[in-house]
Amino acid sequence: MGIKFFSLLISFFVLFAFFINPVFAQATEEQINNFDVAIIAHKDGSMRVEERIEYNFGEEEKHGIFRKIPLVSKVGEDLYRVIEVDFEEIKRDGEEEEYEFDNGFKEIEVKIGDPDETITGVHNYLIIYTVKNGIGSNYSDHDEIYWNATGNNWEVPIKHSSTTITTDFGVNTAKVACFTRSSNYNAQFCTFPVGTFNPITTTNVMQPGEGLTVVASFPVNTFPKSVLQKSEPVFDPDFLSLLKIYFPIALGLNFLLTPYLLFWYFTKKTKSLTGKPAVNFDIPSERGERVTPLEAGIIDNTKLEKNDVIATIFDLAIRKYLVIREEKEVKTLRPDKTDYRITKLKEGEGLNDFEKVLYNRLFEAKESVLMKDLGKDFYLTFAKLEKEAFDDLQSKKFYTKNPKSQMVTLLVFGIIALVMGNIILGPVLIFLSRKLNGKTELGSKLDWQIDGLKIFLKSVSRYHKFQSKNLITVEKYIPYAIALGLQDEFMEQLKIINPDYKTSWYFGSHPFLNSYSGMYFSMSGSVTTSAPSSSSGFSGGGSSGGGGGGGGGASW
Repeated sequence: MGIKFFSLLISFFVLFAFFINPVFAQATEEQINNFDVAIIAHKDGSMRVEERIEYNFGEEEKHGIFRKIPLVSKVGEDLYRVIEVDFEEIKRDGEEEEYEFDNGFKEIEVKIGDPDETITGVHNYLIIYTVKNGIGSNYSDHDEIYWNATGNNWEVPIKHSSTTITTDFGVNTAKVACFTRSSNYNAQFCTFPVGTFNPITTTNVMQPGEGLTVVASFPVNTFPKSVLQKSEPVFDPDFLSLLKIYFPIALGLNFLLTPYLLFWYFTKKTKSLTGKPAVNFDIPSERGERVTPLEAGIIDNTKLEKNDVIATIFDLAIRKYLVIREEKEVKTLRPDKTDYRITKLKEGEGLNDFEKVLYNRLFEAKESVLMKDLGKDFYLTFAKLEKEAFDDLQSKKFYTKNPKSQMVTLLVFGIIALVMGNIILGPVLIFLSRKLNGKTELGSKLDWQIDGLKIFLKSVSRYHKFQSKNLITVEKYIPYAIALGLQDEFMEQLKIINPDYKTSWYFGSHPFLNSYSGMYFSMSGSVTTSAPSSSSGFSGGGSSGGGGGGGGGASW
């Protein structure tokens, strides 16, 4: 009876300990007790990351842990960041520990532990590595470190985690945010002392598949610009074996195909029918129809640029399709801000396809638009304008094919050939990408006329008397000077020709010749040609797992 009573008493105390101290009951479960990260950013844009992981193996006999870090992350809609990770120091319980790498193209994995030794219980791991190209320094108003400190792919719970972010050159963080949970479900179970930003700590246990991400903002240009690319890297692990097959093919490409391409180019290239260009006072034309400023700009350098779009806006104004007015936003404590309003004067009859796309974009919502309101998504319109422009050039027989597509195709093949060891073929293809643009004989004739017009636009001052008597003629040259990149030289000559020149299509607080520079830069900033580089961790779309860093780990 006494023994039975004693056994019941022992059982009671065990159950009592279980309910009042759950940690004691779970002491043998595998988990991470603490995951502390210290990030030190350097002036050159690299980061030193120090991870201290207190790993509890419980009663399981294991060799050590894995730590995986992704090298490629998606940024924004269509950009990718590729980082470089170099491990500097790895220890267990303060002593050097065996480890090996599996360095893939998209992820690096370090396997820590001795395969001939097993361990149990709690052990402390120190992992120090350097990260290059990991800082988001491509924004116009700030730089930021957006780092998934723990990674979301651990197979065990993380009871507690903290992260500190500092620099070693005296620049402090301006703003901090943090996220926890997985990339599919986000919450802000993390905090930091107000006014200090460090350390950022978790407030809840993170379950397997959950992690801590931190974001720290710095003044713009604190770090050098990082590198983003438009395609996700692809790597074939059997690439080296394929080289053995490719090598004899490369010899043939370099020493057989290359001479043939050069022979074909020098015997088939379009020769100038008129020799060295002479000064041309007339607007280029073909079949009695003028070549537009846009067409002149593209034929001159074989690509559509924002100057061509701005030139078209000026051309539409001079042709009385629209009018441009200066508008000032009055500021109390700051200088007044100047913008320009474009107002529709008539419908778009008589416009070509390119001009119609631009005209409809300007007035899609109402009869007038401020230039600053175009900048948010004008790059979408720019892509449509580019297609219309090149289609129009082909339909008019100025080009046999899309010059941009041909140029890009040859350039890409040239770079690929060079990377793959074709040291002769690669440079030749790159050379041909600049020379073979699909321009027809008719296109070359117009190019000669445009070169002559450029000579005139650079030296209008020689013809002051003639131009002063024909001011209306001078006005129609303005869009061509912009499209051909000669606007500054031409405007200075206009000031000499007629300093009191007044326009019927522009109205502002100062004469057009004095306001032109500001108006041009305002338009240039609003005519965006590509999407923003990336999305920020402060944009409201942040989540645990965003930015760089990440990965996870497990025991083995």
